[in-house]
Amino acid sequence: MMRIACAVAGIALLASTARADESKTEVKQDKNSVHIEKKTKRAKRTDKTKVDSKSHARAGGGRVSKTETTVEHDRPGMGNDSRIKTTETKEKDASGNVVREEKKVDK
Repeated sequence: MMRIACAVAGIALLASTARADESKTEVKQDKNSVHIEKKTKRAKRTDKTKVDSKSHARAGGGRVSKTETTVEHDRPGMGNDSRIKTTETKEKDASGNVVREEKKVDK
C-alpha cells in the first residue's frame, strides 16, 4: 500500500512540473526612466506586460512622473484576446505633496 502511495505522489509531482509556465522578464533602467517587459507563457495562453515609467524635474521644483502600463492576454480565438493600456501621471511639488494626479484607462 505504501508503494502505491509513493508512486501516485511521484506521478503527481512529474505532472505538476510538466505544466509549469515559462516566464521572461527584462528590465532596462536609466537615470530618469525604467522599461520593464514581462512575458509569461502557459500552454496555449500568453500574457505580456509592458511598463514604461519616466520622470523629470519641474521648473518650480518638484517632479512629474508618467507611467504607461500595457497588459495583453493572448488566448486561442480572437474573441478571447484582450489589451488594456493604463496611463498614470503624477505631479509633486518641491516638498513632495501630490499636486495633480491623473489616471487614464484604454481598453
